Amino acid sequence: MQALLETLPHEFQQFREIVQSFAKLVLQFRLFPARHPAVERALSIAHAHLDSALQRKKSVKLLFSNGVMYCINFELNMTDTDDKAMHLLRETLARHAIGEIEFMKGATKEELGSLASIIAAAPGQDRSAAVASLGSVIQNIRVRHGYKPEELDAGEAGDAAERKPDKCPPAKGGRTGNGDSKMGKIVRGMLDHLEKIQSKEGTKAGARILEVVEREAGNTATILLLSSLREYDDYTFSHSVNVAVISAAVAKSLGFTDEFVDAIAHAALLHDIGKIYVPREIIHKGGRLTPSEWQAIKRHPVDGERILREERLDLVCRRVAYEHHMRHDMTGYPTPKEGYEAHKASEIVRIADTYDALTTKRPYRRQINPYDALKLMVKSAGTEFHKDYLSAFLHVLGNIPIGSVLKLNTGETVLVVDISKTNDHLPRVRVLKDASGNEVTEEIIIDLNEREPITKKLKRQITLIVEQSVRDVEIGQYIVS
Repeated sequence: MQALLETLPHEFQQFREIVQSFAKLVLQFRLFPARHPAVERALSIAHAHLDSALQRKKSVKLLFSNGVMYCINFELNMTDTDDKAMHLLRETLARHAIGEIEFMKGATKEELGSLASIIAAAPGQDRSAAVASLGSVIQNIRVRHGYKPEELDAGEAGDAAERKPDKCPPAKGGRTGNGDSKMGKIVRGMLDHLEKIQSKEGTKAGARILEVVEREAGNTATILLLSSLREYDDYTFSHSVNVAVISAAVAKSLGFTDEFVDAIAHAALLHDIGKIYVPREIIHKGGRLTPSEWQAIKRHPVDGERILREERLDLVCRRVAYEHHMRHDMTGYPTPKEGYEAHKASEIVRIADTYDALTTKRPYRRQINPYDALKLMVKSAGTEFHKDYLSAFLHVLGNIPIGSVLKLNTGETVLVVDISKTNDHLPRVRVLKDASGNEVTEEIIIDLNEREPITKKLKRQITLIVEQSVRDVEIGQYIVS
């Protein structure tokens, strides 16, 4: 093989670029509508690579068998990679029983896009009839079915056919050598900067989220969707991680089984997946939304449920995606039929979703401090939020939640970094400014429950909860061990 690479490096490079760019095109068709900019960009790149190869050839023939792509004397193992697009292409070709794709001179962007859109269909979509009729709609691309390793023509595959694996090894699912998946490392990084929840409940919930992500690392659909959400918008991805941690902590405090808590965590991570169909400029718009823009936002629960259904995700994931904007009194959106009841997982995720949205700065509105966010949410107990679930949420966050900035009778300004882990009701705080108003750079942690040894009176008392939230202090370091 090395000798072949030395004599034909350009042809091998072209082969690899064609396969990789086509895989990315299939991925974009799986995620976005046909006219989405991401699809158009991927289509242009894939067609450019193909057109370049066809300048000197009448056709480019790709043979696929057992997870390996062959072209002339070259082979490309599609299982031995961390590229999610390659794994998706391998799975879709195998599912449609496609053994050969031949691109002929004159193949157009439209034909390439038609092929990619058809084979990109999610497992829940039956596109077998469309695949079978490709020849009638695409003139310059031929698709043949059912090649087995022993049926590969020696003249086409050369000695590569003799070395092809007996069976397709399991997909790596993006795992790295140290046992942590790529997505697991990304989520771990998000948890290291999480600002919304602390305490032992928060630590356990964060660890549970990582366990869920690692367990799903072999599930191409889940990792594909999380990756696409991260590529779509950093805020939406970090928001989803925040919501998952809060939801898991609340569910655990309510006494649900570990299996159900994991299911809620998984669903919360994907609750906003439908937003990948909302143009980014709408998500990041600073002013008031137009009626059509607001309708685009309101469609994301419906799109989310459809995406998860097509990817064959479980019922809890699908219902949370569909219901997380339904209020407890069944107002909100989408509008349910009379007598409809939201899933309990959706009720929990809605609470976490609202809290995170209120306490995070967004282009279209200012954030509010955690204490005021809780006061605002309590007013909607029983109407917007399930009373019992909201009570559990308040218990997990504490009377004065993490991230609140307080003024003390000593003159100090402090940041709440931990709720009480005992029966005492006051939090632990970090000093931001001393009694003279000077900023404190070193980490000084104080327990506000501390009392004078003789009088037994509290050493410090809260005089004011400061309205301005703080975002330049990394309180995430206190959250997940």
